Amino acid sequence: MRVLHIFGTMNRGGAELRTISLMPDMGARDVVFDYCVLSGEKGVMDETIEQYGGSLHYCKLDVAFVFTFIALLRKHNYDAVHSHVAYVSGFILLLARIARVKRRICHFRNTSDGGDASLLRKLRNKLLRLSIKLNATHILGVCAGALIGFMGNRWAENPKCQVIYNGFAAIDSDPKDDFWRHKISDYQQQKVIVNVARMDHQKNHLRQAHIFHQITLIHPDVHMVWIGKEEENCKNTMLAFLNDKGITHQTTFMGLQADVMPLVDNADVMLFPSLWEGLPGGVIEAASVGLAVVASDLPGVIEIAQQLPVVNVLPLTASDQQWAERVVLSFSDTSAKAQAVIQFKSSEFQLINNVNQLHAIYTA
Repeated sequence: MRVLHIFGTMNRGGAELRTISLMPDMGARDVVFDYCVLSGEKGVMDETIEQYGGSLHYCKLDVAFVFTFIALLRKHNYDAVHSHVAYVSGFILLLARIARVKRRICHFRNTSDGGDASLLRKLRNKLLRLSIKLNATHILGVCAGALIGFMGNRWAENPKCQVIYNGFAAIDSDPKDDFWRHKISDYQQQKVIVNVARMDHQKNHLRQAHIFHQITLIHPDVHMVWIGKEEENCKNTMLAFLNDKGITHQTTFMGLQADVMPLVDNADVMLFPSLWEGLPGGVIEAASVGLAVVASDLPGVIEIAQQLPVVNVLPLTASDQQWAERVVLSFSDTSAKAQAVIQFKSSEFQLINNVNQLHAIYTA
């Protein structure tokens, strides 16, 4: 069985990583994942996909796309098309229906498409939403909030709609006493706060810097570590603020890292005040090793916190001081770490659950 996944580019985004992580288990069940890349550009995860037995098709979303895409579907006789590109999935699945693909899956990975609210865009989205309703055989959301955001409050009345949580493999926690001494200049056993996210408006990095400043006023012996792809303007704005407050020496920018889990496992708390999210993988990965998380009260985060109490939620309207107080309070909650790991292993966020649910859809 071959499934064609639709993405923009196969870089290290949450949806991309979560989908690729399914490939070994799906391959063991004779389900192969191929990928159609709408940007037409190569991504950093392409080699990994090929190592797992998948193929990549670079089909730029241009005037020739309709003919190119339908020809691709007919040539490879795909059993399912699984589209992850928000409302644009309505267009993709219409073409898949024309090509007579049996299983046509729309998968919402966020609670918003993040676009502007212009009248033209609203009209476009309305038409694409209708196309999804008409042409999808399955409409999936990474959380209930994602389905509410794209399909409306009455999504549960549509039998095509289903919440399928992303799955994560359990990782043994193994923190090291001297871990940060090799990562942070002049490290003296300070408490370490981490954030794992690309520098993007959605991730609210400048607000993180403001919250961290308040943390230093309450608990001076602390260090902040930012992990993820950097954006020059955002970083410069953050550095200007940190310099003004005299706390730059208490921060480290680590950029992209091949393996973030050792960094997360050795931190004292994760700060995650995103403006919007679907089901943030970074929050679940932190909770999987028992790390306390202080995150914004977004629908997906709330659903995580219901199963993983090590995740603490706060409204974005709370003051920087309130956020700082919650972070400092989480420093002292080390006794809950072992229990949090146990809670993760019995949660719905296990990788095998994700594999079983999707496999049932592909083979229905």
